[in-house]
Amino acid sequence: MTWAEQRFRRSARETGRAASSRARATRAPLLFGHRGVRGEGAPAENTLAAFEQAAAQGADGIELDVRVCGSGELVALHDPDLARVTGGADPRAAAALPWEELRRVDLRGDRVPLLSEVLAFARGLRLAVNIEMKRDVPDRTAVVLATARLVRAWDPRHALLVSSFDPVMIASLGALVPAVPRALLVHRSRYHDTAVRLAPALGALAAHIERTIASPERIALLKRQGRVINVWTVNDPREAQDLAALGVDGLITDAPRRIRDALA
Repeated sequence: MTWAEQRFRRSARETGRAASSRARATRAPLLFGHRGVRGEGAPAENTLAAFEQAAAQGADGIELDVRVCGSGELVALHDPDLARVTGGADPRAAAALPWEELRRVDLRGDRVPLLSEVLAFARGLRLAVNIEMKRDVPDRTAVVLATARLVRAWDPRHALLVSSFDPVMIASLGALVPAVPRALLVHRSRYHDTAVRLAPALGALAAHIERTIASPERIALLKRQGRVINVWTVNDPREAQDLAALGVDGLITDAPRRIRDALA
């Protein structure tokens, strides 16, 4: 078992009986590659090449987005359509395309992968996985059901976390597969304090806090709740060091090597 897997599972066991601040602060944060890696010269986001590059840059895990395509499969794709990821060449909606057609769309020499492919790839490289269920979809229930079907056979030796901004999606997934760890994403919107306080009621292992609202006070509150605290999207080395000093559990970053070096 890798260090990343041990750390992730230890955090899960600590939920509900919050570890001391001193014990949690002594561990360096896990690093999750945001959609793999992103930036100039990087592979297309949410592709196997991007996830492989994240691992090569020292990430402990990967973060990816999932939605249901036209034939019902879960695919790794952030946007509801293909316009941005194809540079405007293909504006079609993913929900309207069956997998056999979607898989042929060119993403700078790569393609949209199935979630099942990503999970198999990550297991091979011993990468932790954070799956974000997208809420800007025609049918949120379909995304939850498809995710539950795929992770029902989850092996607890592989670090896996399912997240969403939608508390109903998180609660629904928990009812279907209660053993699978879940995280509530918290945005800087006016509802952020409500979301922070809602995480325990949803049975969420973790809260994923946008970096602009990751204040010491909110981090302290989440620690008192016993939540695992992951912050997104952290690309500034000094900010990463400050968050690590506050004892956060994970950092989601576009640039794993830069942040790894900053925390070394």
